[in-house]
Amino acid sequence: MITMDLKIIFMLIACVVYASAQEPAATVTLRTFDSYCRRECTRYEVYCQQDKDDHPYQETASKFCRDRFIRRGYAGRLAVLNNGYVDGEIRDLIKSNKLHKKKCIKNHGFFIGLSDSRNEGRYIWGNDDRIGYKDYENWARSQPDNTKIRDRKNGQNRKIDQDCVQLWYRDRNKGKWDDEYCDYRPKGFVCEVPDPYCNTFTQLLGPVEVEYIPGYRITSFYNQSSVVISDFISVNL
Repeated sequence: MITMDLKIIFMLIACVVYASAQEPAATVTLRTFDSYCRRECTRYEVYCQQDKDDHPYQETASKFCRDRFIRRGYAGRLAVLNNGYVDGEIRDLIKSNKLHKKKCIKNHGFFIGLSDSRNEGRYIWGNDDRIGYKDYENWARSQPDNTKIRDRKNGQNRKIDQDCVQLWYRDRNKGKWDDEYCDYRPKGFVCEVPDPYCNTFTQLLGPVEVEYIPGYRITSFYNQSSVVISDFISVNL
């Protein structure tokens, strides 16, 4: 009886560590500059794979992100990873927490806020920035390829395009971009949420004043009770 109770407890713990799409599996808050050279903070949230009934998958993930906000801040969206710094930080977050494993995503990917659903071959981010000549890209080899399939899973009989984009964790692709079907299989996803209060973390850290060096980060993990401050950040006690 005791052994059975312990198994149940461990199963509950596992459900918390690798949460469903209702709670982030890991987050990172990044301090960057906007296009007008103003400093801003954005919290990136990585979610494990959706439920199989969460149709349409990418649209459901996008709506979920738009409903995210921080204490009266602006609404979130699927993550815009249009520079190497942010893209690399998100992939590091996923790798360091082993979220690319099957315990988190069985279907090998996380939706991000990039799509060519409006115009085939013209990829546009969720902030309406278009990928143009010399803009940052991180496609997996031979991607995007827009492999078409006949959609029979959803009770239809039509060919569908790969109009959405994922961070791909298959065939040794370590989070590089891959065009994917928007509603063929459930995925994990990455949200970004503006954080207007990131200059102080008094609720989490107590009365500590945090002095940021632009471009560095504070990281928190869903399955931990503490916040990890990188050594790139100066903390004045």
